[in-house]
Amino acid sequence: MKIALVSFVSEVHDEKKVDQSLDSQITILEDNFEIEEVPADEIPFTNFNEYDLTINFIKTGGSEAAFAENVEYLPQPAYLLAAELNNSLPAALEILSFLNAEGLAGKILYGDMKEVTAEIEELAAYKKVRNKIAAAKFGIIGQPSDWLIGSKVDYEHAAHHWGSEFVDIELDQIYQALKQVDSAKAKRIAADFLENAADIVESSKADLVEAAKIYLALRDVIAKNDLDVITIRCFDIVKKLNTTGCLALSLLNNEGLIAGCEGDVPAAFTMFLAYQLTGVMPFMANPAAIDKKNDEILFAHCTVATEISDDYIIRSHFETGIGVGIQGILEAGPVTVFKIGGAGLEQYFVAEGEIIENLNSPNACRTQLKISLPQSSDYFLNDSIGNHHIIIPGYHADIINEFLGME
Repeated sequence: MKIALVSFVSEVHDEKKVDQSLDSQITILEDNFEIEEVPADEIPFTNFNEYDLTINFIKTGGSEAAFAENVEYLPQPAYLLAAELNNSLPAALEILSFLNAEGLAGKILYGDMKEVTAEIEELAAYKKVRNKIAAAKFGIIGQPSDWLIGSKVDYEHAAHHWGSEFVDIELDQIYQALKQVDSAKAKRIAADFLENAADIVESSKADLVEAAKIYLALRDVIAKNDLDVITIRCFDIVKKLNTTGCLALSLLNNEGLIAGCEGDVPAAFTMFLAYQLTGVMPFMANPAAIDKKNDEILFAHCTVATEISDDYIIRSHFETGIGVGIQGILEAGPVTVFKIGGAGLEQYFVAEGEIIENLNSPNACRTQLKISLPQSSDYFLNDSIGNHHIIIPGYHADIINEFLGME
């Protein structure tokens, strides 16, 4: 891990003596990281993007003005390393107060150096994920579905907070891409998907081929628009083409490219963040039924990444009976339910629970998970952040809370 260690020393101090007094702290840093020291007068000429993390070492008191003069060039949040010597800590406290007054984020790193080292590693991991989010381009293909009245996002607001880019893409791009699809390739994809399935119920081989064509068309749209994440107004495709996007989204998610349903931007954003944090592909679903007494919730949807399923059955789409839907069978055990929402994607909910069983009700979307989620019924019935929520196999609430606590 490559770290820029920016040195702040007041002019009245002998910098050589200061460094000698701080030798033990610097040695521990050098033993754990690749350290490059950056003098304060070199800050405007330094490309901090070349480093995994920037740490501002406030070595002495009296260095506050030098920090303020250079703050515009320093990465944010500003991490301030302080020591017990040379009035380092008082100076760091003053700088933190300055940052707060300016509406800038800052944090003091102070204490046992082993603990500080662990904290720096956590901050670097946070920055890595944060950079991926900031660099991500979200494609909203066909606009959010009309019924998502409580899941609207102000793209400018969200982009200001997260750095991500949100772009609207016409469904016509898919329709045009379909004209160029290689039918033989679609047949091979359909055959492979059928071969690995436990069963096929309502759908036919012809349905699978048409659904595979949607996948190939989406791959073309993603490549042409340089997209990292998509969410698609899929019901319009069902009505216009008499096929579904469920297979396409499953295959894309299998490949690690987040693909969500119904043009739901908060759900797709939550999926992307969850995947970057945990490395586990999540499942987007509706809370279809709630047992308030036992805090058990049925989550269901018609597509799921088959890579997180123990097995899968090829079905039709639940609401329309058309095309291909997927009934994924997931392993019973720990899960995390997660959702980010709000106009600027600034609200969130997270809770840990257990998959109790996979259900097969004729009155819900095809993949159906009955999840025990203690003390969560009130949230869903009183404060729910929209309809769709994200299910992540495993327990991940701690890392999610830790990450979002830094925002």
